[in-house]
Amino acid sequence: MGSTQIMHIGQYRLLNVVYTGQTSRTWQAYDDRARKYVGIKTLFQKASRDRKQVQMLKWEFQVGSKLKHERIIDIFEFGWDQKVPFIAMEWFAAPNIKQILHRGYESYCVDLPEMIPQMIEALAVLHEAGWVHRDVKPDNFLYSQKKGVKLIDFALAKSIKVNPLAKILKMKSQPQGTPSYMSPEQILGRPLDGRSDLYSLGCSLFEILACRPSYTGNSVNELLQKHVSGSVPSIRARNKNVTEEFSHILSQMMAKKPKDRPSTARDIVRALRSVKIFTRPPREGDKIA
Repeated sequence: MGSTQIMHIGQYRLLNVVYTGQTSRTWQAYDDRARKYVGIKTLFQKASRDRKQVQMLKWEFQVGSKLKHERIIDIFEFGWDQKVPFIAMEWFAAPNIKQILHRGYESYCVDLPEMIPQMIEALAVLHEAGWVHRDVKPDNFLYSQKKGVKLIDFALAKSIKVNPLAKILKMKSQPQGTPSYMSPEQILGRPLDGRSDLYSLGCSLFEILACRPSYTGNSVNELLQKHVSGSVPSIRARNKNVTEEFSHILSQMMAKKPKDRPSTARDIVRALRSVKIFTRPPREGDKIA
């Protein structure tokens, strides 16, 4: 779908492309009936003919439409227009956290005392609703200084409920996710629960605090192998302003074995009531190693 060819989809008037992915783009649009701005995600023409991509978009709606919380993007419609599938969601005028990272630590560090607990809270809400996200990464959190964090993109979400047959037969699932943030069990195709997302969130928080990824590799296979068996990096080696207590929590989140991680995201939310993330509040212009 070209932006100059179709200016409406359903009842929504398309205004601006705000994000372009591999198979889809997200628009700022206007609902002429409700008289409000909305976000619209559409598939490209090629992806619109791919049954799997269409199913993933519809699944994103089915999961997201059940989640009603200020830390979760509100998705309220799935539809088709001129053979193009789309989902409609609340309009949240904010960049994703990956985009924010590109600005440099000194520009966003003052937001971290608010941003980090809200990211953890968003994941706790998702898990308590019965879902594993399976693609937790900075790209899938939006952040606004006024409204805080919103978790997005539920195309890979899966029910936390364990399939008894899969457990008995030790069935492996096809690894899905983003290599820089995938948990060891996700890479190995093992059953997942909320602790897999905690690993991915730990890698994301490490990147936010260190301004570089937790692991890198010369190939995807090398990168994945480091997630499976590499030593857990210390955030304090990179950012001395992080407290020992939060460094310990982050290391636990990135533990190779799920049993060594916190049991739930809610446990981390509770821990942060008494644990400080920083030794002193970050100041604009702060540098890291």
